[in-house]
This record gives sequence, structure tokens and C-alpha cells, in this order.
Amino acid sequence: MLNLLALALLSTAPQPAAAPAWLLGDWEPYSNAFTGLRLLSVGKNALSWRGCTGARFEVIQSKDDRLTLRLAGDSTCRLDDEPPSRMDTVRFTLRENRCDLAVSIYASPEAAAKDQPSAEGLYGRLKCPSGPAPHAAASLSTTPR
Repeated sequence: MLNLLALALLSTAPQPAAAPAWLLGDWEPYSNAFTGLRLLSVGKNALSWRGCTGARFEVIQSKDDRLTLRLAGDSTCRLDDEPPSRMDTVRFTLRENRCDLAVSIYASPEAAAKDQPSAEGLYGRLKCPSGPAPHAAASLSTTPR
């Protein structure tokens, strides 16, 4: 009886928000700012980039096709700039074509609150036939700040 009660309590405990289905999977960089990071793989509660495998995250804001997450404090994710900037907060915005993903990386929660990214650029789905929308790549900064 106690085991059933414990199981019931565990199953009703709030679960951390997971990444939405539209973000899950593999994304390739289109922007120069992210070519050094290579492929981005996103799972429900972790992501992987070059030098950063299985980095756990917490979803801090999710609305429609926009998601902001904060990487766990023990994350080894860094940009490939000099000196390497730590990735703290990452904002993803899915474009209308469902193939292009705008990515903004912030070094701290304060930088995210002020919308001062360390880098921003564009990723695309590996299996989308069109590649990046020409206007999307042109309208987004492709160099680290």
C-alpha cells in the first residue's frame, strides 16, 4: 500500500518542461557564427554541440514557435570565440517554413534579459529540401558579437 502511495505521489509531482516536438532532432549551421559548433542535436531535456554532449537544460520560456532555455550550471558548452564564451541561455525561434531555426546564445541571464547575445545565427533541418530561406540568412547576423 505504501509503495502505491509513493508511486502516486511521484507521478503527480510537477515535471520539468521538455523541449517541444518542433525543436527535437538534428540541425545544421547555416551561419558563419555557428559553423565551428557544427551539428546541433536537441532532445527533450538535453542538447549536444561540438565539445558539449548531453548538456541538460531547463525550459524557462516557451510560446508558440519560440523557446528560451537555460543550460545546467555544470554545462561545458562554449562558443568557439576567444576567449571562449560560456553558453548560459539559448533562445530558439522556428521560422515559418518550419526548416529554419534562428538561434541566439547569451553568456548570462542578465545578457538574455537585455537581449545582448554573444552570438546569433541560423540553423536548418537536415531533411528540409529547400535549405535556408535566402531572405532569412541575409536578415540575421552571422558573426559573434
